[in-house]
Amino acid sequence: MHIEIVQAVEFLGRLLNQKVEQESINTFKEKLVELLKHRFQDHWDPQQPYKGNGYRAISNFNGQLDPILTLASIEVSIQPSSIHTHLPREFVLWIDPFSVSYRVGDHGNIMTLFEDRSHGRISFETPSPVLFQPRISTPIRISPPNSPPDKEKSRNNKGLVLAN
Repeated sequence: MHIEIVQAVEFLGRLLNQKVEQESINTFKEKLVELLKHRFQDHWDPQQPYKGNGYRAISNFNGQLDPILTLASIEVSIQPSSIHTHLPREFVLWIDPFSVSYRVGDHGNIMTLFEDRSHGRISFETPSPVLFQPRISTPIRISPPNSPPDKEKSRNNKGLVLAN
């Protein structure tokens, strides 16, 4: 749980970097880690990693800053409006066992920040630190297939004469 929370909080810190004073960001991140650990304590099941993921989501949605972000900012003397202003609109961050991902926009792509790919594998080797590096996702655009050719044009191309 600790690795996933740290990955998520570091990502939020990068979003706020150069927009909020660095010392304030650091204390905000420390407080947020503490609050998230407490909040997730009874809502973290590695056997069912997506069970309860709505409870572990952090959002800036419908003009409302997530209550846990508001609480963390108030406890470290940062105006919640300062956090709210500098986070993307319609933003959701999911913190699940073995995975941290986010989406910007109601219909945006879900991007993976962190994924522990060793989950579910049996290994007798010491885990490599690479397993805990953030995975960088690249969004892809899926285009609809081309329209079928116009029947009239295809008949004309075959040497057929169309009568009116």
